[in-house]
Formats: sequence, C-alpha cells, structure tokens
Amino acid sequence: MKRKDYPRVVIAGAARTPVGLKCGTLSTLSAEDLGVLAAEEAIRRSGVARERIDASIGANVYQYTAPGAQDIYFPRNVALRCHLRTETPGLLVQRICASGLQTVICALQHVALPKAFDDTKVVLCVAGETMSRVPQVIRAPRRSGANFWEFTENGKIEDMMLAGLNHDLAETAMMLTADEYGAQMGVTRRECDEFAVLSHDRARAAYRESHFNGGDALKGMFALDTTNAEGRPVYLAHDECVRKTSLEALEKLPGITPNRLVSPGNASEISDGAGAAIVADRAEAEKLGLPTRYEIVSYGVAAVEPRIMGQGPVPSIRQALARAGLEQKDIGLFEINEAFAAQYLGVEKELNLDREITNVNGGAVAIGHPLGATGLRLLTDLMYEMERRSVQYGCASACIGGGQGVAVIIRDSERS
Repeated sequence: MKRKDYPRVVIAGAARTPVGLKCGTLSTLSAEDLGVLAAEEAIRRSGVARERIDASIGANVYQYTAPGAQDIYFPRNVALRCHLRTETPGLLVQRICASGLQTVICALQHVALPKAFDDTKVVLCVAGETMSRVPQVIRAPRRSGANFWEFTENGKIEDMMLAGLNHDLAETAMMLTADEYGAQMGVTRRECDEFAVLSHDRARAAYRESHFNGGDALKGMFALDTTNAEGRPVYLAHDECVRKTSLEALEKLPGITPNRLVSPGNASEISDGAGAAIVADRAEAEKLGLPTRYEIVSYGVAAVEPRIMGQGPVPSIRQALARAGLEQKDIGLFEINEAFAAQYLGVEKELNLDREITNVNGGAVAIGHPLGATGLRLLTDLMYEMERRSVQYGCASACIGGGQGVAVIIRDSERS
C-alpha cells in the first residue's frame, strides 16, 4: 500500500494534569488516580461517547507505586473507572521516558492496520507516574525452596528509583550519559545553567499567560481539586516544580558528574503527573463528530550508544522527518524533553535547533519529568501551542534510558 492509502489518524482530544513536585500535592494520588483524571478530561474534550472507544493503551514506568501493587492493571483499571465498555481491552507499554509517546504510536498502529487484522478505530491513550511513591524493596536472593511464599534471608534494601536511574549493563547512569554527551558536543556548565534559567523563565511566563489567568497559553493543562499530604484542600492549576531562579544561584550548586556539567539545578525534576489523548481513525472521527484538526503524520524510534543516551532525539527526529517526506525547516514547533540541560543542549547543537521554536513554554528542567507521563505531556502542550501560534507541523521527542529516542510529528490540517 502507498502512504496515501493508509487511514489518516487524528488526535481528537488531549489533556494533561499539572506536574506535581516530588512529595508535593499530587503525591497523595496514585498513577492510576492521575490517569483517570487525565483520561476523563481527554474524553470530555474530544466529545467521544465512551462506548465508541475500542481500546485503552496505558504507560507507567515505575511499578508498585499504587496500593496493593495495582499498577499492573493500569490501562485496564483506568478504562473501567472511566466507564468504558467492559469489552474494551487494555494494553500497558513501557519505553521509559518516551512511554507516553509510545501509547500514541501503538494506537496509530492499531488504527492503521487493515480491518482483517485489527478493527480498532478509537483508542484512549493514558500515561501516569507518581514518582513520589516509588518504593524501596528488600531484594531477597530468591524465594525459599522449602516454602515458595517465604524468602531467603539477608535481602538487600534497594531504592527502586535510584536503581532504575543506573544502567548497569552499560556501566553508566542517566546523569553520566548527559554529562558525556554534552561534553562530546562541546557544551559548557555555564550554558547548562543559562539554559536552566531560560527553562524556568519560560515556564513562569507561560503560567502568567495561561488560560487560568485569562490568557491563551497552557490550554492542554487542566486544574485539579485535590488534597495535599496534610489533608488540606488544594486547587492546583500550575506546574509545582517551576520556580524563580538565577544564573548566580545555579552556578553555586556543585557539579555532580565527571565533567561537572550536571548539577541539581540543571537536571529535570523528579515529579508526578499524567496525560491522556483520544487517537482515532479520521473517517471514524468525522462520522462521530469528533475533532479532526490534528493528524499524526509520522513517528521515529531509534537507538544510540547507551553511554550517550541523550542523543536519542537526533536520529529519531531525522527518521520521523524522512518517513513524512519533510525537512527540519518544515517543523514550526518542537517539544523535546529536557532530561538534563546538558543532554538537551547536545541535541540542540547536533540538530542546529532554533531555540525560539523549541520548548517555548519551558521544559522538564523547570516543569518536571514524571517518566511515563512525559511523552503525553509533551504532545499535549505541543498541540495546543501549535494552535496558539498558527503552526502547521510540530514534533515531540524524548531521549530514553538505555540509548533510544522517540519522535512523533503532528500536523494541523487546518493550516496549509
């Protein structure tokens, strides 16, 4: 089949929660709780009838953060709690930092397959992460041979978050990969700190211009009425990690990597949040009266040397552009995850990105990086900012621990 013969696939609705600071307001909610809130808002924005949703695809990286280890049921439970049909199946995907984008890619693949293989037409994509709840485990060597339900003694206590930030096979860690890649690309510590200040400044400016304050920025975000860790009611309508900072303040923080590029002030925040999107066959969406403005044009998934995993957006963006028959100059807006300032700056230098059209409302250094949810946060913010700026093509991308990258290109079909 030629490309023009494949079904056109749209994002009929998208929404994200505010991103919560670690151990902050959203830490009282599980990833599933946050996912339900985001899914409900995406369903509302799309206008889709719940019985028309054919599948639920979910993303959640850090398992065992929900009571009773219910994370394994994440997409199925979200679907059931959102009152989708009992017959609506759920699929959990995990591509670490790009897991949220992977839900959309999987939905695209379901919808684009010939009917003989898959008759899915409308998909709920949902991603959530409560990093505040990532547990410690007692890593017993094995279960007891005498009684399967007992464990051998002398188990080591392991922090699952810290363990996951190491990549043992490659003998590295995420911050070390950013440091190594940044150094290879000639990034300096001052550039990292200057960029971190810019990320926070842009995020603060976006909030001042947000729809919560009578403006037209951050329309992808919706407010939450919840309670904080002390049980007090909170109306949360901003990303909690964003703060006022300065180059002078950041320069005083110690470099914690061999090349001293990474510091606590220029790395993405550990955080909590969720996002969701309704992905649909365009013809089906038109029949159901759903929004069809934003089409998924292409995607790219690539792998790089694990020790410089932050390079991942470079080949994945190039792959997505080639598949779409586009050039980089055709992209009017980029959202590229800022896992670390050093990592983002390496990508910026390698692709010669225009900073004026990249992460224009701040990125993860300021906003936070709730791993599984970040991809849908990027895509949601991209879509609404494209509308705000009258941009035809936009690209969301993220690097991935282990040495991968994912990129998704979308098009505003109302622009020519």
